[in-house]
Amino acid sequence: MRSLEYVSTATGGSIGFEGPLYGETLTGLRGRAWDYSLSSRGLTGVTRKTREETVTVKIHDSPATLDLLARLADADMAAGSPGTLVADGEWETRAWIAKSDPQSITPTMVETQLTVVLLDGVWRRETTAHHDPRTDKSDSWLDHPYDYPHDYSGMSILDTVANPGGTPLPIRLTVFGPCVNPYIVIGSNRYEVDATIPAGSRLEIDATADARTVVMISGTGLRTNLFAKAVRGTGRGSGTYIFEPLPTGTSTISWAGGFEFDLTVIEERSEAPWT
Repeated sequence: MRSLEYVSTATGGSIGFEGPLYGETLTGLRGRAWDYSLSSRGLTGVTRKTREETVTVKIHDSPATLDLLARLADADMAAGSPGTLVADGEWETRAWIAKSDPQSITPTMVETQLTVVLLDGVWRRETTAHHDPRTDKSDSWLDHPYDYPHDYSGMSILDTVANPGGTPLPIRLTVFGPCVNPYIVIGSNRYEVDATIPAGSRLEIDATADARTVVMISGTGLRTNLFAKAVRGTGRGSGTYIFEPLPTGTSTISWAGGFEFDLTVIEERSEAPWT
């Protein structure tokens, strides 16, 4: 981790820890912790829970920086909405800065200990690939009894997506209208929502553990919950689970091609990057 900043959700403001607010090594934020219970021959209840960490920061000849930190942290605490810690401009985790406990105060320096609440227990990095509608006009185009702005062609493999890590990863799909009952096949799973997405609207399928949402957002920002319209099969591994994580290795992407969509792969790790 070469850089770190705190971005306030409530105000949109941010503050870095490389100066004039110095976090030095930020030791407390570099570790990782899994929660679990011991069983007779293993572990149960393995998860990553919210945890508290403390870090010491220093400020030299710029007390206004501490005022800025207090405004950002207090705004998020009061709003009940966590801010975001951003490492190296790409890895993120949700957090509150719940406490500042001054350790020493001199005319030229203030040293204070911050209590940081890490909400998720994971750091995430998102990589998005955009897929445009197909432009080839094969003989396999299918007509509809209604006058939609497009027809659907037969399924074909259009691309691949890689998960080089050792565990399956959550994904986010953003489908742009117009389309009817859109579905996308990634690897052996079919992601499908039985709904009409008008022109100018988009469908967002978020499979991160703290979200699990299926929402249509209109051009004016109106949000409609379509969770009940999503095909969930019999759950993970059933082949038609809307929140199926991306398996390790390389998976093919296939779809009918009548609409555009974004595929976002969300990498997760328990600790901030060391390199």
